[in-house]
Amino acid sequence: MRNKFTSSFAGAAFIIAASGSAFAADLNKPVYKAPPPPPPIPVFSWTGFYVGVNAGWGWNNTSGNNYCLDPNGVVQGDGCSILPQGILKPSGALGGGQIGYNLQYGQFVYGLEADIQAADISDSTTITAPGGFPQVGGGSSEPGSTFSQSQKLDWFGTFRARVGWTPWDRTLLYATGGLIYGQEKVSQLYVSPNVYPASDSSVRDGWTAGGGVEYALWSNLTARIEGLYYDMGDQTITSGVNPNTDYTRNSTFNFKGGIVRAGLNYKFN
Repeated sequence: MRNKFTSSFAGAAFIIAASGSAFAADLNKPVYKAPPPPPPIPVFSWTGFYVGVNAGWGWNNTSGNNYCLDPNGVVQGDGCSILPQGILKPSGALGGGQIGYNLQYGQFVYGLEADIQAADISDSTTITAPGGFPQVGGGSSEPGSTFSQSQKLDWFGTFRARVGWTPWDRTLLYATGGLIYGQEKVSQLYVSPNVYPASDSSVRDGWTAGGGVEYALWSNLTARIEGLYYDMGDQTITSGVNPNTDYTRNSTFNFKGGIVRAGLNYKFN
């Protein structure tokens, strides 16, 4: 009886000891925790100051219409030479820099921007009439008569408002408009063989409007493409009355056209 009790007690003790060892082993096992969730991706904001550079191409609408005043002040009166009209189509490269500020509310962005550009939007031409130019009322000018015109936009700047919409986090679609100003140089020279020269250089102003798309490449760098239409009016230059003939030659140039340019902006957070 005693042996049976002793055996039962020893078995129970063994089971308890084994359970304790297993429990101790479990306590010594390293505890593994699930990794923390990744931080949320920051939402890009267009709010802030920025500076940038740009380059592109510009053009002016057909320009260079001209007319003559006879000694009585009649437009294209008898004896006036009939010269080609609208012979200039200025175009050329441009480049410069811009500075601005944006303020974002929800998906809408409002801003102001100013830029200054060097430009070579220009054209010039000389037309020679071997048999002379025809004249009102019959006849022609001297054989070998020539007519020259030139027009150039040397530089320009704009100051514009921008209103945009962000259909996606880093993409901005915008409309823009405001003031444009710039230096235009124009000239004409008619030799028949009497000489009728005229030229002028002036800083003009007008309005511009357009739109574009801008994309945030990184948190501080954006790229854009935009197009603008501009209108700085027109100008007529006159040779004055030729003392030999009492005729006057006049040329009218318009300063209206388009600009397409690409740019990069550095945004200050």
